[in-house]
Amino acid sequence: MGISTKTEIRARYIEKRNQLAPAVREQESAQIRECILQHPAWKEAGTLLLYVSCGSEVATHRLITEALEQKKRVIVPLISSDKNETLVSELYRFSELFPGPFKKVLEPGPAFRKLVDPSEVELALVPGVVFDKRGGRIGFGGGYFDRLLPKMPQAPRWGLAFSIQIYPAPLPKEAHDMRMHVLITEQGLMETRKP
Repeated sequence: MGISTKTEIRARYIEKRNQLAPAVREQESAQIRECILQHPAWKEAGTLLLYVSCGSEVATHRLITEALEQKKRVIVPLISSDKNETLVSELYRFSELFPGPFKKVLEPGPAFRKLVDPSEVELALVPGVVFDKRGGRIGFGGGYFDRLLPKMPQAPRWGLAFSIQIYPAPLPKEAHDMRMHVLITEQGLMETRKP
């Protein structure tokens, strides 16, 4: 097909993900969630970075609720309106989430924010538009996670995706792009490199 640039790949894979039927996304998100919950690294980690899913992303709302019920420390991104900040906040209750600068993306409301040093994160669950089997990732293009993840060097990076989001060849990579250590799809866990 001649698709080679990040922009072209991103557009194609957003469309593929959006075309998944809601019932399929729900079922496959549940399979991904079960795979995560059974993994020893999840069970051992006390402080987790979790993204708050929106749109056609792998759903994390129930995973966040379960992490809170398991008394884990849940850290979520705060997206600044100028896109340059890489802040994270502790989340105590799901009800503390409200639409942020990008409306569809939920984050702790101003009254509930408790900023956290990202280096305290022990396991990072990361969204993406498309991944390759070596852990390469293309997100929405804002570079937020590529700036945030280096601040948590001890945390294994897990990319969450539906299997249709796995690119068959190595993705274009720039120096600042952060690779995932593990990919988790509805088909199971794929280790891409050792943390």
